[in-house]
Amino acid sequence: MAPKAKFILFCLIVLAGPGALMSLDDPQLVDLGRLALILSPGIAGVILNAGLGNRGVGIHWGVVGGAALVTLTIAGIALGVSLAAGTSVFGDAARAPAAAASALAATALTSVLEELGWAGGGLALAVAAFGRRMGVAILGLVWAAWHLIPTFLKVGLFPELEAAPPGMWVAFVVACVIYRELLTQCVEASGTWLAAAAGHAAPNILFTGFVASGLVPLERPDEWPLFPAPGGLAFPALALAAVLMLRRRTSRAAA
Repeated sequence: MAPKAKFILFCLIVLAGPGALMSLDDPQLVDLGRLALILSPGIAGVILNAGLGNRGVGIHWGVVGGAALVTLTIAGIALGVSLAAGTSVFGDAARAPAAAASALAATALTSVLEELGWAGGGLALAVAAFGRRMGVAILGLVWAAWHLIPTFLKVGLFPELEAAPPGMWVAFVVACVIYRELLTQCVEASGTWLAAAAGHAAPNILFTGFVASGLVPLERPDEWPLFPAPGGLAFPALALAAVLMLRRRTSRAAA
């Protein structure tokens, strides 16, 4: 199968299949669609690529940890700005310890499963089909669509996006393209998709932990520019700064 045909098939599996199930009236099929949404990128990416990307490349484990540190810094600054502005507030009751632990474990697992598909097989498929730069940008757009389909169907997976105005959706798409480039640079520098998994999971775990402690990350939808995650403006701006810094460092090392 031609590379572009493989990538198109990947997109159909991860977007059309789960979306069709979540659009139905049967709650059990909607739940099945949610599960398919989480699992399909990893399964389709690995099968269609006959494994993971970066095969035969030595792994730099320090970069894997560094990826988590970079994205935690981005998320921490964005959250600090949002808290200082009053967009994010601690207003909900804290969850019980067991519920909080369950939410943290689920967030970590789903983040890793996402990147198994996006940064593993999916990245290799996109680059083979469109080249490095265009492939990563297109993969970022598909990643954004993967989030927005359940958002438009209002199945409860991304409640802040469901309540958001159109401007936040546009900002979210831009953020996904930038964030995917950042995670891809981490994959390339480390030699493993696990760098993207670490970079993706770390801020998700941070936010989940704060939400479990009573954080309301977006008290008013009209204050979306200060939402402390993709969809706001601070997070993608900081991610873009990190992309440019890493690119400059790579250029200097190659010189």
